[in-house]
Amino acid sequence: MRSYRDLWLWLGGLFLTLFAFLTAVAIAYFVKEANYSLFLNGWMLGALLTFLAAFSCFYGAIKAWPFPPGAKPGFPSIEVEIFGAGSIDTQREAGTGLAVPARLQTFSSRFANIGTDGTASLTVLLYVKLIPGSWGRVGEALCPPPDWTLTPSLSLTPINMPFELPPGSAIEGHLVYEIPGYYLDKIGEPLSARLELWDHVTGKRMSMPAEIGSTDKSRMVPSSGSAEVLGPEYESQPDRPGDAAPAPGEL
Repeated sequence: MRSYRDLWLWLGGLFLTLFAFLTAVAIAYFVKEANYSLFLNGWMLGALLTFLAAFSCFYGAIKAWPFPPGAKPGFPSIEVEIFGAGSIDTQREAGTGLAVPARLQTFSSRFANIGTDGTASLTVLLYVKLIPGSWGRVGEALCPPPDWTLTPSLSLTPINMPFELPPGSAIEGHLVYEIPGYYLDKIGEPLSARLELWDHVTGKRMSMPAEIGSTDKSRMVPSSGSAEVLGPEYESQPDRPGDAAPAPGEL
């Protein structure tokens, strides 16, 4: 989101200067003329209005208002580099205290805010393509970050989300996601997936391929924030008794 802090501060200073000028004129008339009301006159009314305008401008600078007010900010200028990707078969502790298998998908990544417009606050989501028709009309699986502590033996430096990216800053580490076990046999080889970048400041979402390489904002596409839904020709029941197909993106 572009920052208009300097513009708001400049406008606030302009209105504050105008307030001082109008107040000085009102005081001059009050001193010069008999029976002249100091407050109930046009000059002082104008001074009051310019003071309120100056206060609003300074408040807008503090709150990082867009300009003009009400304008919708755009997605920040984020550049993403993916250096490597891989899957890890490990174990995690279940609610019963027993260790159960877990499949992790990792991406060695670097995120940089190459813009000068404002701080971004990002959550990065992973959507993995399913074999068409393997889960009805659900075309993608939303894979969450693990909600359990990763062991040091995995040699991962996970990026905790959401993470802040002020202008000119960067963060590097591993994006780590758990692929739910009930999706494992429904994911094609090689893995096809996308990353969705959700900026909490602007509320905008952009999507990019989860592939090794560099991607900037110009190569990203707007995202709806939900998983892909296939056409009605894939309408079917899950192939395992007792299973019900989740809603798109639902785990």
